[in-house]
Amino acid sequence: MRINLKVPFAHKEAAKELGARWDAARKIWYVIDPESLEVFSDWMPEAEATSSTSASLKPAEPNKARSSPGVFTGPKVLQPVCTCAVQPWDACPHSP
Repeated sequence: MRINLKVPFAHKEAAKELGARWDAARKIWYVIDPESLEVFSDWMPEAEATSSTSASLKPAEPNKARSSPGVFTGPKVLQPVCTCAVQPWDACPHSP
């Protein structure tokens, strides 16, 4: 299970030696299934560090798609307006 960490730049080498990995796409340090969470306690997000161990092992919520310019949110699925038996990419004579 992945756990994201808040590692300051000055501590990156120490985190790496303990097994933390860098996610370049999200620009965040993380660990997957650590043997002990105590060694990463200094870098745990505040909400997770104050909660119990079982609560801190909850999976992260998936990222919600953003609609800001320049962010790819996936392909758009075209749907015909009427109930004609046409493919979504074909023009329907009843749709504008």
